[in-house]
Amino acid sequence: MKPVIQKIYVLLSRKDGQQRMEEFSQSIRKLFYNANINCNLYLITASLPESMPQVKLIHAEVCDFLKEHRFARLYVHFVHPAPKADMEDIKVCYQHLKRECQHFDQEGYMHQELPRLMLLPIIVPDSQADLTAIINLFAWFKNSFLLPSIYLAGDTFFLAQPENLLAVAEKIYYAPGSGRDSRDIISGLCYRDVLDDSLDKLDADPCLLHDPCPAAVIISTEKGMVYGCINRFCKKDGLGSIFEKIGLSGLMARYYEQRNSEKSCLACRERAVETFATLPLPEQKRHEIGALLYHFGTLHQGAEEHVDAIEKYKQSLKLSPLQEEGSICFRLGLSYTKAGLYEPALAAFQKAEPAYCEQYYFYFYVGLCYFEKGDYGEAIERFSKAISLEPEGEDLVRILIYMGTCYNNLGKYTEAVAYLERGKLISPDLKELYNTLGFSYFQLRDYDKAIENLSKAIELDPHSAIDYASLGASYREKGEAGKAIAMYEKALTLDPAMSSALENLRKLKKR
Repeated sequence: MKPVIQKIYVLLSRKDGQQRMEEFSQSIRKLFYNANINCNLYLITASLPESMPQVKLIHAEVCDFLKEHRFARLYVHFVHPAPKADMEDIKVCYQHLKRECQHFDQEGYMHQELPRLMLLPIIVPDSQADLTAIINLFAWFKNSFLLPSIYLAGDTFFLAQPENLLAVAEKIYYAPGSGRDSRDIISGLCYRDVLDDSLDKLDADPCLLHDPCPAAVIISTEKGMVYGCINRFCKKDGLGSIFEKIGLSGLMARYYEQRNSEKSCLACRERAVETFATLPLPEQKRHEIGALLYHFGTLHQGAEEHVDAIEKYKQSLKLSPLQEEGSICFRLGLSYTKAGLYEPALAAFQKAEPAYCEQYYFYFYVGLCYFEKGDYGEAIERFSKAISLEPEGEDLVRILIYMGTCYNNLGKYTEAVAYLERGKLISPDLKELYNTLGFSYFQLRDYDKAIENLSKAIELDPHSAIDYASLGASYREKGEAGKAIAMYEKALTLDPAMSSALENLRKLKKR
């Protein structure tokens, strides 16, 4: 199915001639036929008074479209600066726009079937902005039944502090970076849209985050270039120009083809979230972004991309509420462990312990860190704690194998045998139990038991070269040279580079 366009971003230029703008405006009107009946149109300009000739043409086409489509509702956002010197001219511009669309402002039972056109100013101040002038302008907007918003980036975040400004602003757009040219503003608005859509999907069903980003197009009036998404816009990878022979219908065919070819926008969503992660957002929004970063961390962790997962979890920790620290640190510890970074893993697990102190798997993973570090005494202590919390089935057997291996590495082979034999009673067909037991019995010089267990390991996995070599060593120590030679030869057939088997084979044959 063709996606319905939800948002249209138009980058206005001061260089556009009358005839070219008329053609462009007509194309915008045609574009509404591919759009949602509640479509949002953003007109981004460096100066509203100077761009009014272009704005008027587009506005007229919007009004004509609504006259033909009684159930449509369009939201037109005018995104522009408001220097103190232009305040009165800006008010004149909006007064004209309001007059032109007064037919769509009527309310009440008699007019319920009328289409609606909402005019929504978005003011982009700079660091020298006159706060009083902006507050007065916003108050004027409100009295004129316009809902003003403010776009803040970089050195204008301080404007989010005055309560009297927040009281009159309908919405605050926090944007990454400090640039305020039209391209930067489009990026900020689009990424905010992707962020909001991602948060909605996370609440509804996290699997939906794999879906494409909201359907939108970005258009520049200067050359009529059309872009299929913010990612393509940033790469300057356009679909083509409205002014080419292919026309709007051809460009939309390219748009649908390009959109259908992109299987997932997950990377784009992740990039959008990261752009907002360091901004001074309200606490609730920071918590929401923290939840998204945590989810992306779990996706990277599931794909064994642990370096990326670690970075997402660390970012999530900075933004999430304190009560979420335990679960994030546990996940962080897992990825540190998988990445072989055991000291940071233990530090993360320590912070997670209050939330996981009753979970056997928590102590297993802590024990695994100590095991990988070679600290077998600490590992045994954690594995023992895990066993005391009564895991079942395969999980219990896995812990028993690690316990046996720890005791083997400490030279306590009798203790190792006790744990490993317990595991055999639960999972009698697990190869790792038999080859580990074979090693334990070999070290205890009980070669018959070693041969019995290693033979079972080979029965379960006939392609294990190391088990054939271990079996050869057991026969060798038992004095059965012929069987030992046969086992070493089989091991070398499976792994010709096994130097220990080759050396023992040469010694046996020499004797």
